[in-house]
Amino acid sequence: MQLTLNLTFAPAPPRNLIRPTTWLDAGWATAPLGFTKKVEISQSLSDALQHGDEDVHDQQLYDALWLAHHHLALAQRPSLSFTFDYLHDDKVKGRYVEHHLRLHVEEKEQIILLGLLQDFPTHSHQNTKE
Repeated sequence: MQLTLNLTFAPAPPRNLIRPTTWLDAGWATAPLGFTKKVEISQSLSDALQHGDEDVHDQQLYDALWLAHHHLALAQRPSLSFTFDYLHDDKVKGRYVEHHLRLHVEEKEQIILLGLLQDFPTHSHQNTKE
């Protein structure tokens, strides 16, 4: 039995911390993962994980959030970058295709931002993790 997630993300207020990017409130999905602050994901990350199947999209977002929390807990740093690898069932090719995304997570005041590496200013990429 597979858990079906219904992750509905609402647009969050604009942030002046980073260059203009649309951020989505990750909502209730973050507390069970161990986040104690509000978490927002970039629209570009959500779009990059969209391959047509909403349930698969939600699972990949959940996995990316889990991995971000895992890396933050281990590294004990306010920001870091990591690679998110996942498989996509390509119905046209009839096989799974491996995808790799460079993600960045930053803890700012009372919020945690998770997005693609390019969603953040370049000065934030000093602390990277593979």
